[in-house]
Amino acid sequence: MLSNMGMRVIWLARTGWMQSGVPPSIAETVGQHTFLASLIAIDIMGMLKTKSRTIDEGKALKMVLIHDLVEGVTGDIPKWSSNRIKKHELEEEALTSSNVPDEIMELWRDYEKGESLEAKVARLSDLLATLKMALYYKEKRFDVESIEESTRREATRLLNELDLELET
Repeated sequence: MLSNMGMRVIWLARTGWMQSGVPPSIAETVGQHTFLASLIAIDIMGMLKTKSRTIDEGKALKMVLIHDLVEGVTGDIPKWSSNRIKKHELEEEALTSSNVPDEIMELWRDYEKGESLEAKVARLSDLLATLKMALYYKEKRFDVESIEESTRREATRLLNELDLELET
């Protein structure tokens, strides 16, 4: 069940923060990240509406909600090791073996491809949530500059692609 996978990510601290010196006791969890990303997605979709862009809001929000759900099975695999361990294949196998509904598999695959407007909004929401936390941890004097910089670069690319301007 999805809720069982969700229970696992509620308490799962995001690895990148801890690798940057953020103590586990205050490290953002995957569940907290997903919540913030969902709120950001709602904001982005509102901005797209003002530009008369049509988006399937339910699909985009579902993508945000499930984009890191697999981490309840695989753990939060750090970005630096993703290439070495074939993260995408590992995650797809974990989702398949978890017997998630076909709709969820398709949404996850769509998100991973990053081609649909909904997937781009979900990815941008993910990035902006990470950027907000990076700025928070930076203010607290944690060494998160590399996360901030790489996230900002990718978010800026997507913002330009979607013809949006956002403040973090």
